[in-house]
Amino acid sequence: MHYRKISLLFLFLFIIALTNSCKKKANFNLSSIKIAAIDRYLSGNVVNHYHITYDAYNNVDSIINTGGGTDTGSNSFIVFSYTGSSFVITDQQSYSLVVYANTDGQILEIQKTDTLLMKYNGNELAELDYKSPSNVYPFYTVAATTYQWNNGDIATFGLPGGVADSYSYDLRHGGQTGDALRAEEFINYGRSYTNSTHVPIQLKYANGQENYYYTYDGQGRISTLMKVVSDNNAPNDTSDYIYRYY
Repeated sequence: MHYRKISLLFLFLFIIALTNSCKKKANFNLSSIKIAAIDRYLSGNVVNHYHITYDAYNNVDSIINTGGGTDTGSNSFIVFSYTGSSFVITDQQSYSLVVYANTDGQILEIQKTDTLLMKYNGNELAELDYKSPSNVYPFYTVAATTYQWNNGDIATFGLPGGVADSYSYDLRHGGQTGDALRAEEFINYGRSYTNSTHVPIQLKYANGQENYYYTYDGQGRISTLMKVVSDNNAPNDTSDYIYRYY
């Protein structure tokens, strides 16, 4: 299948990049990178092409999505309106959600049907609360996910009393917008709230695991990300991301 050929190409690029990655510029600031475009290939031949614009303060101004694959012709966009450190995200159907953030850029709350509430310990996310509507008093329920950190990275996370999921990292490469932790949050909210010092290479959970494979450009920025999910529901389900930068 065409999609599987893309995944094999990513594996080839990953092998080639192992030697190229050592040539990256030593002092490049990964926190200053600006993604210009993302090509995302999901299972089922679903393709999305995202184009990202920024305002004069380097905040995400819009994310334009051009569909491909089975959803060809399905185009959408979201635009960002800032007031102080917080902002509103509005889509092409005029549906909006509010994102409250502090002056350090940390997301504190995302108001939507299931509101997300973030609690931090310094720069590290300590707890993520999912607040959902309920038919009985107090008319909402809260599910709290707690995070444990090590060496600037999320080590484990999970519901209190439950089985914790755990991450492994490549300590040679710095965490950045296009890595497996941040990519989907960036696409949805223009920034991420789970930010680790290094790039994650594996997530283990009760019924399976996810493995992450990267290639890098000469400046140490992620060129491609391949996610491979192996569990009871999706054996070897693969997603690919291709990045271009300003």
